[in-house]
Amino acid sequence: MRALSILILSDGRPGHYHLAEGVAAAIARQRPVAVTKVAVARRRLMPSRLATALLMRGVPGATVARLAAGLTLAAGQRPDLVISAGGDTLVANAAIAKALGVPNIYCGTLRHLPPEAFALIVSSYARHASLPRHLVALKPNGMDPDTLAKDRPLPAQRGRPRLAGLLVGGDSGLFAFTLAEWDRLVAFLAASHAADGTRWIVSTSRRSPVHVADALVRLAGDAKGPIAEL
Repeated sequence: MRALSILILSDGRPGHYHLAEGVAAAIARQRPVAVTKVAVARRRLMPSRLATALLMRGVPGATVARLAAGLTLAAGQRPDLVISAGGDTLVANAAIAKALGVPNIYCGTLRHLPPEAFALIVSSYARHASLPRHLVALKPNGMDPDTLAKDRPLPAQRGRPRLAGLLVGGDSGLFAFTLAEWDRLVAFLAASHAADGTRWIVSTSRRSPVHVADALVRLAGDAKGPIAEL
């Protein structure tokens, strides 16, 4: 079977382009793929609403992609499928797909574009299940759990885990955390270590508040404390 040529538009944010890579990985489990990743940077002088209006009013997709994201495909470059995630790639995704006449997939929430601008929209929000062209699923991930379990079998554990992982996020458009909640999270790490001996591998994110990161750094400074790695 011929490899499916996939173009991933990336805004450089791991939380976004990993979603697109997850979709490509899912396709790769069904057929061969050839993935190319192109960086996209939304131009601040071209607001998304204006770029969307231009695209919806019939301005050529190649022109909109250039104006909105400075994106110009090489001569003869025509992928079979375009995939992206993150609002900064939204208009560019629809514009490139329109210009090339190929299907496209977007991971996330649509802003001002209609569902018809995409072949498929992958969402993790249950409320989107009834919307046209939407597929509600867990957020895509490039790792195959079956392969991971085969290559690195988990050791049998009894009782509380000796080593655990924590991914620390932060406020978003839909969620906001209070200072008391952050304090409880940090206190839980110390309490679980004191009670059960559990140590933690912790990662913050772009959204993590500075004061939370500082508190975790202080905990990680104790070589025998609750954080094994930050």
